[in-house]
Amino acid sequence: MKSASQALLAAALCMLATGCNQTPPAAEQAGTAPAASTAPAPAAPDSAAPAAAAPAATPAETAPAAPAAQAVKVSFRFKPGAAAEGPEGPKTNAFLVLQGAKNQDIDLGQFTGKPDVVNKEKAKLAGFPSAMLLGFRSYDPGSGTSQDLAVLNVGGRQLRIVQRRLEENAEKMPEFQTSRELDLPANAVVEVVPAAKK
Repeated sequence: MKSASQALLAAALCMLATGCNQTPPAAEQAGTAPAASTAPAPAAPDSAAPAAAAPAATPAETAPAAPAAQAVKVSFRFKPGAAAEGPEGPKTNAFLVLQGAKNQDIDLGQFTGKPDVVNKEKAKLAGFPSAMLLGFRSYDPGSGTSQDLAVLNVGGRQLRIVQRRLEENAEKMPEFQTSRELDLPANAVVEVVPAAKK
């Protein structure tokens, strides 16, 4: 009787121990382990593909190609005007010529005689702006008055035309005044060329 109760107690303890065991049998571990290792495998390539594709598409969308540099050639053109009566002599029509993506012939007005295009040395002596691209001086012998005109490049964005009138006996040299501003195309590279002869 004692041995039977001990055997029954041993069987109950064995069943209790089996019910509390949380580790699945080896057969179950073998069956679920491959499923656990293979289930995430397809997700890895799917999630990796957009990550690899996103950097390739983003730079093309956010960084547009910079516009190519546009050469703009600037020069003067002088055209004889109608002969004037009186001591001031003949007139000359002056033009600022722009050659590039868009060609322009800017009328600068009429000047007495034939304007004298000034080089850097003459411009410095005559008090022209130091940042001048090109300029000229027109002299009226009848009145002793000079008209100076200069073209400046303003930050690669604009051409500024400045002028002044200088009396022969003036005590103080007048300042240049802006008469016109012309917008340049984006990324313009300005090049000065000799005056067109006409």
